[in-house]
Amino acid sequence: MSKVSRREFLKGAAGSAVGLAGIGLLGSAVLADQNSVQQPAQQADTSGINWDYEADVVVIGSGGAGLPAALRALDEGLSVLIVEGAYDVGGRAALSGGNLHSGCGTEIQKKYGIEDSADKYYIDHTTSLTLEARYNDREYVRSVADYMAEAYEYILAKGVIIKDVEPMHQTDYTEGGNSPESVGRWTYCDQDAEDWVAYADGISPSQGGLYREGIALTRPLERSYRQQGGKFLLNYHMDKIYREGNLSGRALGIQAHYTPTILPGESQPMQSLWSEGNIDSSAEMVNVKANRAIVIATGGSSGNVYFRTMIDPRRQIEYDCTCGDPFCYKDASGELAAMAIGACLGAVANQVQNGGNISKANMVGTQYIDSYATVNPRSPLFKLSRATGLRVNNYDDIILVNMLGQRFVDETTGGDAFSAAAMASVVVTDPADGEVHRYGGPLWAIFDSEAVARHEWTIDDTSVDRADGRFFEADTIEELADKIVNKYYESIKMDPQTLAATIQRYNELVDTGVDEDFGKSRLPHKIHTGPFYAAWATPGLHDTTTGLRVNRKMQVMDLFEQPIPGLYCCGESSGGQRIHGLGRVITSGYIAGLYAASEG
Repeated sequence: MSKVSRREFLKGAAGSAVGLAGIGLLGSAVLADQNSVQQPAQQADTSGINWDYEADVVVIGSGGAGLPAALRALDEGLSVLIVEGAYDVGGRAALSGGNLHSGCGTEIQKKYGIEDSADKYYIDHTTSLTLEARYNDREYVRSVADYMAEAYEYILAKGVIIKDVEPMHQTDYTEGGNSPESVGRWTYCDQDAEDWVAYADGISPSQGGLYREGIALTRPLERSYRQQGGKFLLNYHMDKIYREGNLSGRALGIQAHYTPTILPGESQPMQSLWSEGNIDSSAEMVNVKANRAIVIATGGSSGNVYFRTMIDPRRQIEYDCTCGDPFCYKDASGELAAMAIGACLGAVANQVQNGGNISKANMVGTQYIDSYATVNPRSPLFKLSRATGLRVNNYDDIILVNMLGQRFVDETTGGDAFSAAAMASVVVTDPADGEVHRYGGPLWAIFDSEAVARHEWTIDDTSVDRADGRFFEADTIEELADKIVNKYYESIKMDPQTLAATIQRYNELVDTGVDEDFGKSRLPHKIHTGPFYAAWATPGLHDTTTGLRVNRKMQVMDLFEQPIPGLYCCGESSGGQRIHGLGRVITSGYIAGLYAASEG
């Protein structure tokens, strides 16, 4: 066994640990396939495990929860190893808008005269008056509330810089809105502070790149972690957690397999931006021992079809964009590995609800319809995303149809109403088996050449993904319907006459100015000038709002209401609170790192 001391991590027989050669390519992880999670093996006899590496605390995942957890444990003088399936650090948090969504009495709240407290936050996030709080785990929220202000100031001390603006407040449940925030709590990281380059752009905002403020959270925390002697084992996907007994005893360590990111047409794996602290390994499989604790921070489950349909059967394979793709697939690996040794789930009702968990397409004509996943062609990762998509700022001149060519919703609506309609968009007898099925997609955005001109779209092979069946065009509506292939349900064909009748009906409604069918308020433009287009517009899956059940210390709970010794979970892999933004993610990671460090 190769021991990793508190001050130095030593490699096994293959040689000493060396850093990967950082070549400046920016990005988060791309795992092999979003639905390729390996089936957990039967629990082995742990007495005979050959440990390749060990550390006091092993953190699985390097995103918005994993980094605070690792740093907090490192501050206690322990050795910490982050195991990350990606070639670089940050996960989905690095792709996000950097909304810290934190309160409970932070310094910036005090600066702007906002009165807040842990009790106020707790009351807000356990009220029954809004879906965003109704099903939350009271103990989880209490813990987050008690530590949130402390965790917020902690990340600022570790180098995160925030925008000096008054914390934002949306219309809350006391005012007839849906927000659980009765005071302003939304603050944002400042990407301009160090002109951070986001993964998906390849250039910084000062050079014309998009603002993805989450990078201004993860890079400073990563830098602090590396400077304090923290270690990374990048390109390794955790598959299994070892426990002393099958359903009893301590969590001892993990098994992980090598998952380099190699771009299409290239032969060498992508490299992390920074190399200090990286362990150089390409062994097919490794075992990592955790002397004190394991922290699961794997980002959630929305990218795993089988897992997510255990919770909500509507979220089938057609929902193939999850927020963060194609960089960090949320594949439920942490949840599955923990469940295999006796862990249970918590607060699952939070994921069944629609709300912000289903994202209406803001980009069409590509698989990755969420703006988090929009990759600039300048980025090396564009080879994975394949197309930027066409940005839809309004649906005034676009209709949405199901796989049969039928309109099913007011295109301008959003939230629960849109999500519910989309996930049950069509009932059809599938020729593949002769049975009646209800499907939620594919959904297609239908528009004409005049709409293209109004939106100032450029349609080419960088903006739309024809090769993967996400975009079709034709001179007539009937020809368009005949060309459309319903991905994942190819046996179901769109009838040209049905789509033509749908377009005719819509144009008639435009003439009258009243949408008698679905109540669309604005009908300014007909769809009548060829060529005509069909662009993939199936919704994506955004936040994961359920996961493993944990107690106030973020210890993973088993099926028998007992904590699993040495096993913690945080971020979107932990179940207990439904809330958008990074506040509860960062805070739960901070708590997990604090208590993991105290394990004997």
